[in-house]
Amino acid sequence: MKGKKALFLFLAFLLPALIFIFLKIFGKNEFAVPPLYQVEKPEVLSGCTFQPTTPYHVPDSVITGLHFDSDSLVCIWYGNLSHEGSKQFKRVMAVCEKYPVKQLRLDKSYQSKCVFFLKEPYDVALIDHKGLIRGQYVASDREEIDRLLIEVDIILKKY
Repeated sequence: MKGKKALFLFLAFLLPALIFIFLKIFGKNEFAVPPLYQVEKPEVLSGCTFQPTTPYHVPDSVITGLHFDSDSLVCIWYGNLSHEGSKQFKRVMAVCEKYPVKQLRLDKSYQSKCVFFLKEPYDVALIDHKGLIRGQYVASDREEIDRLLIEVDIILKKY
């Protein structure tokens, strides 16, 4: 009887260890941030004449002005930022110095809100080098900016 208990105890400890080793060797932890507006058509903002298609890519005329590298991202901040939004902008700039992430601030007169589909309350967009919108964020919300920084890490596979 003691032999059976010892065998079951040994198997109870061995099985999780074998599963762990199997996953360590053959498993792959990978996260992804899917681009926006690849299946569903984005909602056109009022006052915009721009008509998007799906899957959506930012127009080449806009992309050429963003000066992408082959692995870079551009974080676009739209309009006048609040005090908290300015603090978050500086925080993102400090964190993203080590990454190929460019920061671009656009004033309210620019029609980018139509191109990036930044409806209220969103005022920040993350664009990859292929012209895909990877995320939209609220500049004055710390949790949203934390999400932006995490998604930059995931897209650039720096986790």
